[in-house]
This record gives sequence, structure tokens and C-alpha cells, in this order.
Amino acid sequence: MTRLASVLLLVAGLGAGCTPAYTVHVNTFSEIKEPRSRTASIYVWADPNSRNPILADILAAKVRTLLEGNGYAVAEKAEGAGALLTLRAGIDTTRVMDYMPVSRPYGGYHGLYGGRFRGLGYGYTAYVPYLSTVYTHWLEMRLSGPDPSAQPRSRPVWIGEAVVGMDDPELRVAANYLLVGLMEYFATDTGRWVSLRLKADDPRVQGLAEMQ
Repeated sequence: MTRLASVLLLVAGLGAGCTPAYTVHVNTFSEIKEPRSRTASIYVWADPNSRNPILADILAAKVRTLLEGNGYAVAEKAEGAGALLTLRAGIDTTRVMDYMPVSRPYGGYHGLYGGRFRGLGYGYTAYVPYLSTVYTHWLEMRLSGPDPSAQPRSRPVWIGEAVVGMDDPELRVAANYLLVGLMEYFATDTGRWVSLRLKADDPRVQGLAEMQ
């Protein structure tokens, strides 16, 4: 079992309970020297060449909602926008082997042994191997300046990466956590990987979950 897969599997397991919660790992890089003005409009680019353009449109709409919720101006068109924000997402599947403890009782008995009464006999614990699937969902955002051709090809000034491990392959669910995590550090530089614990009842996660 790889170290990353082990960690993500543990994180996914910790998410089980009355209110599911997941740990989102975020890493951002920035060349922005001053705090970004929230009045400069941002155009969110939904890649038309995506393997799933419908999902790309849904994610772009969710990003616009988060930007507006954080006080940023969102442009309706790429032309004239102060910046372009692109995003892409995907899933990496890993099969890992772990061991499950299983109690193995042997035959119970009552009676005398060695002159003393013995009660019910107890068994032992065995560890049975099993395969588990970890779905590592990832999301990347890139913020760049405007391009006269309305194509997001200029050098990015901010890049954000986020990953979360789940036992659910549904990217539409995982994306809600990834987007909230990245927006927490939008236009800033974390300097390293940081972690956020997000619950399913977080208002930001719930708000995005309602957008389908």
C-alpha cells in the first residue's frame, strides 16, 4: 500500500459517521505581489474541450458562485475581463490491500479441567486481507491575466491544487469540497500543502451541492 493511498484511505474512513467529513489537501502558488482587487472582474473559463463539458459547465458555475460569495466581480464574457480563471478536475483510482481483524472463536465448553471449573472458551483474532478502492479526486485552478484572443493562454499568476480521498467515485460530490478548499486560499500562496477538515453540513458545501 502506498503511503498516499494509505493516508487517503484513512481519511475516507474517518469521514464515516452521522455527519460525513473529509480532509481536503490544498497547495497554492502565487506571483501576486499585492492583495488582489475584488473590483477587477474575473471570467471563469469552462473548457469546451473537456471530456465532460456538462460537468465542466457545472463546476464553472459553482466557481462563479463562490467568487461572488467572497466579494469578487464575475465577468459574463472573456473580452474585457480583468483576469481569466481556468479549472480542470479528475479522479485517480488506487487499489490497496489492507487487513481486517476477524474474531475466530473455537468450540465453547464447560466443565472441570485440572480440578477447576472452566467456563465458555474464547477464540483468537485473525487478520484477513482484503482489497479496497481509494478514489483520489483532484482539482486545479489557474488565474491569469487577460488575453486579447480571449484564450486563457497567458502565464498564470496564481495556481491552486487540491486533492481529497473518498470511497465514493462521484466527482460531482468531491468537487464541492475541493472548490471550497481552494477558494479558502484563492489568490494567496500557502507555501506548502495545508489541510482543511470540511463536513457535509458546512453551509458552503451544502450550497454547492444544491447546484446540479
